[in-house]
Amino acid sequence: MEVAEAVVAGAGPAGCAAALALARRGTHVTLVEPRPERGGRFAGEWLHPAGVAALARLGVSLPSGAFVEKRGFLVHPGAGHTPIELPYSQGGAVTAPHHVFAGALLAQARRTGSVTVVLGPRLTDATARGACRVAGELLHVPLVVGADGRNSAVRRALYRNAAPPVTLSHTAGLVLRDVPLPTEGYGHIFLGGPGPALVYRIAPALVRVCLDVPLSRPGAGQVRAYLEGRFTGHLPAELAEAFRRGVRAGDVQWSAGQFRRRACFGRGRVALVGDAAGCGHPLAAQGMTNAVLDAEGLAAATDLEGYRKARTQASRVPERVAAAVHRVLTGHDRASLALRHSLFALWRGDAHERARSMRLLALEETRRGALCGSVAHIAAGALAYAVRDERSDLLDSVATVTGLTNWLLWLAGSHVGVPPRRLVRKVAVMGC
Repeated sequence: MEVAEAVVAGAGPAGCAAALALARRGTHVTLVEPRPERGGRFAGEWLHPAGVAALARLGVSLPSGAFVEKRGFLVHPGAGHTPIELPYSQGGAVTAPHHVFAGALLAQARRTGSVTVVLGPRLTDATARGACRVAGELLHVPLVVGADGRNSAVRRALYRNAAPPVTLSHTAGLVLRDVPLPTEGYGHIFLGGPGPALVYRIAPALVRVCLDVPLSRPGAGQVRAYLEGRFTGHLPAELAEAFRRGVRAGDVQWSAGQFRRRACFGRGRVALVGDAAGCGHPLAAQGMTNAVLDAEGLAAATDLEGYRKARTQASRVPERVAAAVHRVLTGHDRASLALRHSLFALWRGDAHERARSMRLLALEETRRGALCGSVAHIAAGALAYAVRDERSDLLDSVATVTGLTNWLLWLAGSHVGVPPRRLVRKVAVMGC
């Protein structure tokens, strides 16, 4: 194999974006992908405005008609409450099946003269000195990029004793055909079931349903009845009927909702991008946007150490936001319920806080001060709710206040992505 200046492992959205970004600065790149057929894969399908803007800065134009634009989210609290609209502050997101994203970026990489695409071989090893093995051949290059996902072979080679990611929940995915959404142009979050249901259009005739399913789900023999019985009643009628048919037909795909801190972006001459560097719960839909921003940051950095420091710093706020969103929408303890009540009240009545929440969620705002300000407002509302709640006695209020204190300590601490009840596995988030 001809030796390039950089070898990128993985030709998904993360790898293609990294190859295109490096090529844009004049680097000759070999892009290696062992599994060229990606159709039907249950993976990232949502790109926040920050990712769309980053692709534009890299000279990437997404084909018109292949992607569905999104203006934000609609949260459906259930129990008869009206939905809460959460529009993006600026720009819009795009959605499409994962293989459409990957195919569009791979096609652009093929058209780039300084990117060589090699399909079939697998990069199986890498060292901090820039040695890597592709299809049994040992190569020495100035830069190796691991863009090969959560199960990255490059990451495993660099950090051989690393703990595995922490699994937070299961994600069940279905694609429904020819079904309407309550409001087009938005992602919909339906609450009331065992976990949130995130529903959005990925093509003119296709709607994606992602269910956050607790780890305590029943086994394979009962899980279909569980999904139908526990989630269907919280979806609109037409969507619920299509969902029921899909579950009964066995069209459900499964994925693990995992957390691994984005604190290890490589070593020596090896850089990690996208989920290879770390991942958060998919409910926040930050995965592909993080990957594109990693790619842009890698190409912009003057050296690899600068890239690692910059992306570690930039990842701290988004990963806390993703962890907090998942916990506040799924927690059933007193503190989480009070925080959810406060958050929904702020979103309904305070346009500034609503906009700030969306900037944080969409990775447009990564300053700690912005997160602290948002958390302070939400916590103050939760405290007021706990004190005023006439259904609670003094002991209940004290328990809620104690829970809020622990919640805030968790959010500020090093174990932020792991539910408190599972901190026995905290080593998985403390290092690489």
